[in-house]
Order: sequence, then structure tokens, then C-alpha cells
Amino acid sequence: MGLNSFITWLLDSSLMGSILIGFIMMLRFVFKNKLGASWQYLVWFFLILKLLIPYAPESSLSVFNVFNQALVGNYFEIQDNKQTNRNANNNSPLIGTISEDYSLSVNRTFLNSRDTILFLVWLIGVLSLTAYTISITTKLKRMIKHSLKVNDSCVLKLLEECKQTINIKVNPVLVESPVIRSPMVVGATRPYIILPTGTIDNVSKTELRFILLHELAHLQRRDLYINWITSFLQIIHWFNPLIWYAFYQMRQDRELACDAYVLSTLKPDEYKSYGAAIISFLERYSYSAYDYTIAGLASGKNHIRKRVAMIASYKKGTVSGVIWKMLLFLLIGCFILTNAKETSSADSTGSLQLNQSISSEDLSNYFQGYDGSFVLLDMEKNHYQIFNYDDSKKRISPDSTYKIVSSLVGLETGVLMNENTPLEWDGTMYSFERWNKDQTLASAIAFSVNWYFQKVDSMVGKTQIEDYLKQIRYGNYDLSGDISDFWVESSLKISPLEQVEMLKKLCTYDMPFSRKNIDVVKKIIKISEQDKVILYGKTGTGTVNGNSINGWFVGYVENNGKTYIFATNIQGKEKTEGINAKNITLSILKDKNIL
Repeated sequence: MGLNSFITWLLDSSLMGSILIGFIMMLRFVFKNKLGASWQYLVWFFLILKLLIPYAPESSLSVFNVFNQALVGNYFEIQDNKQTNRNANNNSPLIGTISEDYSLSVNRTFLNSRDTILFLVWLIGVLSLTAYTISITTKLKRMIKHSLKVNDSCVLKLLEECKQTINIKVNPVLVESPVIRSPMVVGATRPYIILPTGTIDNVSKTELRFILLHELAHLQRRDLYINWITSFLQIIHWFNPLIWYAFYQMRQDRELACDAYVLSTLKPDEYKSYGAAIISFLERYSYSAYDYTIAGLASGKNHIRKRVAMIASYKKGTVSGVIWKMLLFLLIGCFILTNAKETSSADSTGSLQLNQSISSEDLSNYFQGYDGSFVLLDMEKNHYQIFNYDDSKKRISPDSTYKIVSSLVGLETGVLMNENTPLEWDGTMYSFERWNKDQTLASAIAFSVNWYFQKVDSMVGKTQIEDYLKQIRYGNYDLSGDISDFWVESSLKISPLEQVEMLKKLCTYDMPFSRKNIDVVKKIIKISEQDKVILYGKTGTGTVNGNSINGWFVGYVENNGKTYIFATNIQGKEKTEGINAKNITLSILKDKNIL
């Protein structure tokens, strides 16, 4: 996982956690009188699971479908570009009109400035909280070391009786400390029950029994382990106040659930005495709610009121009650532990719904050394032939194939007048001479001149570009990358199937662009014409860290009144270029007698 991917995952995870917190709060409000203290606490485990598990299956039932658009796409990708020259394959007799084809090659650095700053800010927060947690743990260990072990045989006998009541096998060490003001349990590997010094002498045996039962219940319920897990998640998501609030609320609910657990082991006539003993301690003692590595009695007026109400109204659950609560939780799990369709891998999955018939075919022989897909739409038969259907739905950076759309938008907005609209070269020296002069739209497409379309996009502006991309449903229409390169291995992604659907709209003039402007674009992407067979297309290449990993060739063929639209994408670790995608495409089209 790259740095930008990690940041994107972290923000997505935190956003989904925030949405889930809102859902849980609503759930608790709706069922507050029916769930009971234990289930009110258990519902927070959905949040823990969601934050712990990075991936989840997609489901149309997922509550996150509602927020689909908010979760789509990468938000902080940024890339650096460099340009290289790719020679077109001139072996085909059809490739003659354009002597050379320049496709875009890009280079993305692993650490760019924006991702690095975000990561460092996040890391500082993580390290600070980690240091604070270690400090708390060290203080607790020091406190335990200086605590006085309880050797009173009567108290130890009472502790054993309480262990039998709770049915716990763990043997905690009972100590007294003058430092603390409230009973607590600490130590995940070697548990300790720590009582404030003087507790044993100042409370009755009955009160002491209830206090020990409460602390033993924390151990029996593995609350200390849950504390460490939530502490870890709170450190990871330290920047999200909603997650802080959620875990604070969870710790409050944990105490109520612990009370309910103890009450389930007592006789009904003991409930009142238990409540009185716990509340007596809560009124006298308290500790900071931020000491989240321990489990104790908690505090606060609102919390005391809730505990009084719960203890006063406590009733043991029935079998039927447990069953319907389990069914309710199972249903809720389907809603909130699954990801929305199209968003679990937001930058890689297309959502296109096809109305045409589809057939699969094995074209792996053409793709030797590459992964990828080939999509061909026969407009007359309204039929798709697809190689590697799964890959044909994956959204990938369009690279230079985006220049088709950039041309359309530039023309429609008036930034460009026609194929001869000149833009002035700013004097920047590029590695090939073709770019180092003034360009027209026609020459910019022919030689894939990046700076020309960067100027066009800058003059049009992101808002209008995004509006047009949404209207023609161009991939994820995510323009969160830089205005100069959002289409170059950055935020904008499109699948091969979506490329074909876009070109279909181009061929049928089913676009929010004038017929005149569409004809201009058709004219400039025309590659060759021979014997009433006309080939249109555009290549694209994505190079990351010096390796070409993404190759495109998209376009269409007009052959004696029939139109065939195609998109080929190849993926590999190196030397995966648009020119090779083009060669593969031409070979397939020739073998199909389309060219």
C-alpha cells in the first residue's frame, strides 16, 4: 500500500466509522427501552469491527450505499509528470496518416509533498498519544509495584467466594494503593484488583463483596482486552472527535453492562443493596475518563443517574428476548458490516449497466506478457465481445485518452474554436521537438501534447469539466487531483467498458456537445482511411516511478457502414505502453476482419 493509498484508506475508514457512529446512536435511541444494558454495549462492537477490518464484502443492503458518492474516489493523490516519446507502429497499412504518435508517460513519486505533510501530521498525533498511553501504563506499573498486597484471610476468602459467584478461573492479585480513589482492575496478562487504601476497613463486608463482584465481572468479560483494542483504534483515528466520543460512550455503557452482568448472578432481593454499594462509591470517588487502559466504576452525574435507573429496572432476560436481539444484531450486521457496492475499491470498479448482449471470448494469446482486457461493441448487432470481463469493469487512469474529452469540453465552452485553434508555447523545453512550438488542437492530439490540454483545462476550470464528465458519466469524474494532471495516473479513473460507452455516445452524438464540436473531435482523432475502412483512436500510457504500467488504445472503426467501438487496456509492471495496446488492438481487429 502506497502512502497516498494509506491516507485515502485511513480517511475513508474514519469517514465510514463516523457514519456508523451516527447509525449506532440512532439505533440506541430507537431501541433504548428494549435492548437492555448489555446489548446497548455490544452494539459498539460493530464500530470496532468496522475500524479493525480494512475490507468487507459489498452488499446492496449496506447502509453505506446512501453515502456512495461521498466515499467514491481517491482524495489526495498527486503526481509528477514527465514526458516521453512513443513511436507509433507503422507496420499496419492503415497507419499512415499520422507518422508519429506521442502518448503520455507519467511518473509518480511515492512521497509527494501533500501526502507527506498529511502523513507526518497524523504520525505526530499517533506518536504523542502512544507516548501518553505508555506513560499511563508505566505509572500504573509503578503504582502496582508500590501497592500493599492484601493478606487478610477473611477478605481473600470473600474474593474466592466472589470468583465462584462470577465463575471466573482467573486469579487476580488483590492490592491496596493510597494513590487511587476508586477500585479498578488492570493488567491484561497478570490482572490486579486495586482498592483505595482504607476501603476494606471503611466498608461493610456486603459492600466489599459487591465491589469485588463488579471488578471480577470486568475480568470475566475481557474488558481489559477491549480497552486495549479501542485504545489502539483511538490512537489511529486521533483526528476524529466522533470516534473519541463513541469510545467514551462505549466505556460508560461498559459499566452499565458490567452492572447487569453482576445482577444476573445475584438474587433479586440483593439488587437494591448492590446498587446502593456501587452508587456510594461513585458519589465518593472518581477518576479521569481518559484513563482508558483500566476498568473500574466510572463516574459522572449523568452516568450515576443512568446506572441507578438501570439497576432499579433490571430484569433477567428471557430466551425469546435473547433470540430476537440476536436476530436484530444479525440484520444490523448485514447493514453496517458490509460495504456499499462500487465503493469498497472505489477507484477500481465501474458501475456501468449494459443494455447490450455480451459474449466472452478468450483473447489471451494477444495479451502475452500483460494483464488487461479488450472490449468490442458491434453497433449494428448491439453486441459486446469482451475479453476478461472482470478487468473490463476496473477503473484505471485514462491518461492521454482523456484528451478526447478535454477537446470536447474545450470546444463546447468556447475556449477552443475549431481544430485549428492555436495555443502559444510558453518556452518550456520538452524532450521531443514536436512539443516545443505553438500547437493547434489537431497537432496537439496528433502528437499528444500535454501542455496544450493542460492549458485548455485551466482555462475551462474544474467546475465545468466535472459538470460535463458527470453528464456523460465519464468514469468516477473525480477531479480531486491537480488541475494539470488529474487524468494522469491520478484521481480520474475510467474502465474500458465505460470508455466504449463514452465513444458510443460520441458516435451517436448522444452528448451534451454540439454536433459541430463532436465532428471536430472525430476529425482530429481520425488515424487512417483505406478502402472505406476508417480507424479512429487515441493511445494513452501511464508510467509510475520510471516504469510504464498502464497502456490504452481506445477508438472505433467505420467499415462499410458498420461501426465497431473498442477499448483495449493492458496492465503490467514495466514497458506497458499505449503503443503496445494499439498493436494488440490492431491484431485483434484484423483477425476479426474489421480492419
